[in-house]
Amino acid sequence: MNSRNELPGDGYVRLHQIIGQREITEEQAAANRKAGRGPRVARPAITPLFPISRAGWYAGIKKGIYPPPVKLSERIAAWPVDSIRALLDRHA
Repeated sequence: MNSRNELPGDGYVRLHQIIGQREITEEQAAANRKAGRGPRVARPAITPLFPISRAGWYAGIKKGIYPPPVKLSERIAAWPVDSIRALLDRHA
């Protein structure tokens, strides 16, 4: 996955790879570390495949619009690339 947000051939993708994320510069990350809040490491922006909020995405899962996640561990959820490709095909 890169800032252009191309899906990998197979495997899983995390939520930020689906709904995108905003860029955090090193200066912003340093300020967040000092304040004890927010993202504490710099990260690139990722263009969303679906421009929707996190809450909107999970509401769509509850309504059956979006596919449910697969739990990879106690704290990590991801979506199979195949299910995201199918969703993109339906919304194209």
